[in-house]
Amino acid sequence: MTVPAHVLYAQVQTLYRQSSTTFLGTLLAAAVACMVLHREADVGSRWLWSWLGAVVLLTATRHYFVRQFLLQTPLDAEASQMTASATATIRAAHGFALGSCLSGCLWGVLGVVAFDAQALVPTLFVAFLLGGMVSGALGSLSVYYPAYVLYSVLSVLPFSVRCMVEGVPELIGFGVLTLVFMLVSLGYGRGLNRSVRESIELRFENAQLLKELAIERDRAQQSSADKTALLSHATHDLRQPAYAAGLYAAGLSSVLDKAFAQPDGTAPAQAKRLAAQLEASITAFNGLLEGLLDLAQLDAQTTALVAESVDIGALLRGAANTLSATAEQHGVRLRVKVSQAANAGLWVFAPRDALTRIVLNLTSNAIKFTTGSHVLLFARRVGTKVRIGVLDSGPGIALADQTRLFDSFVRLPQSSLQAGLGLGLAIVKRLAQQINAQVSLRSTPGRGSLFYVEVAAQLPAIAQIGDPTLAIAIAGALANRQVLVLDDDPMALAATAHAFISLGMQVTALASVALALAWLDAMTDAAEDLMLVTDLHLSDTDGRDGLMVLDAFRQRIPHLRALVITGETAPAQLQRIASSGVVVIRKPCQPRALEAALRSMY
Repeated sequence: MTVPAHVLYAQVQTLYRQSSTTFLGTLLAAAVACMVLHREADVGSRWLWSWLGAVVLLTATRHYFVRQFLLQTPLDAEASQMTASATATIRAAHGFALGSCLSGCLWGVLGVVAFDAQALVPTLFVAFLLGGMVSGALGSLSVYYPAYVLYSVLSVLPFSVRCMVEGVPELIGFGVLTLVFMLVSLGYGRGLNRSVRESIELRFENAQLLKELAIERDRAQQSSADKTALLSHATHDLRQPAYAAGLYAAGLSSVLDKAFAQPDGTAPAQAKRLAAQLEASITAFNGLLEGLLDLAQLDAQTTALVAESVDIGALLRGAANTLSATAEQHGVRLRVKVSQAANAGLWVFAPRDALTRIVLNLTSNAIKFTTGSHVLLFARRVGTKVRIGVLDSGPGIALADQTRLFDSFVRLPQSSLQAGLGLGLAIVKRLAQQINAQVSLRSTPGRGSLFYVEVAAQLPAIAQIGDPTLAIAIAGALANRQVLVLDDDPMALAATAHAFISLGMQVTALASVALALAWLDAMTDAAEDLMLVTDLHLSDTDGRDGLMVLDAFRQRIPHLRALVITGETAPAQLQRIASSGVVVIRKPCQPRALEAALRSMY
């Protein structure tokens, strides 16, 4: 049985720490043996004293090596240190076993030389002495079983054999008894060794559990601190755009009241400006909520990330198109550069949505915080990976700030004037971890920053070309299709219904679970082309929510298309939504999110 390195290390440490008592007992026993045998046995004095000198010399040598080992190795070491010193540990174990072997040989020689078939007293003395030595070594040497086996066998077996070869029945029986005693001792030694080894393993397991508990405790404390920071930031940052939106709305209402009272035509211009400011405030507000909802969803790990073949060039060009208006607003020229060989393109096998979100977050940050006029979005092959990077000419990031930049709610001084909770890079980091990608940062203060993510490349021959039917206009694909919209909030119900009416769909809008179930019961034929759009929470008196309504509809229409629109952030509810397999859009619903959801269903 192979013993793990850290367990062997602990065994050897225990063996060496107990050796001082063992060595002292050996010297005392050897001295007493010489005194008794010098009087009672027919053994020469010179031989006895030579034997005692050999015992003393061997014991002193072993004690020296024990001291050297204990001085060079720590008594309490981490498992990683123990593993690193595995070779030294094995060498120390074998060295101690060799010393035990030599000590056993010396006691075995004594048992043969001091044996006298005519003098029963010294023979019995030697037998009991050897039995006592083997029994005494059981507690210390059985920690490392090979050492105990060598010591016991070499101490007792020569005497036992010497008794049996005499041919005298009494001595033969005595030899058999000593042999049985040795075998029983070896059995006890094996059991004791197993117990010691299991106790050591249990000690390490407990230490590992304590370490994991400490990590979980620190994680819980950090989570609590993050929640406190969330409340602090949300109180300020979420209030500002809402407050500004209220002021702009009031100003817009006032301007429109005066529109016909000002012949100079300034009122329409003011109304247009206030409307634009109102839209910007609402966009900022939605962006903050999106960040919070993204973080909650990532923490709950409810979103199933499905890998697929992704054309990186197309992905980067799409991200650039999405952010072109933002770049123009900040006076930044956004360039895309994709390095590829023989026009084969750059492909990866990864979750498209997660990778797109990473690229959009990194690029959006670069546009907002650069102090230059250019941002480069690039991709190139690096070994077996594709590196996707965003390079800006901004103020750069100090080394001390780089280590914490990807943590939640971190906003550097140069970004304090920008709206946000400091969640963009935290979302990037967590998404990258979920898709087994690595996000890195290189930055020098005053010389800009480079953020990049590396994803395993896919051979062009394996990559799948996208389905061209995705280019079909959504409005054309949805014309005259039937949709049931369910929401207990009148304003949200009207807005959602209008969004689907504008796509040419036949809309039925209902405000309660009871009405929806009654509508379902009144159906004469199963509408296979029906789509159900529902909020999650519906304030139903019986506690029914959108998912329960969905289950009822699917019993009648198994292949029902369904869409849940919710602002839920609780991990348990997010897990429940994810397990239902329904398409989810988070409130506040954005037109592009609705379009993406409909593309996935039709």
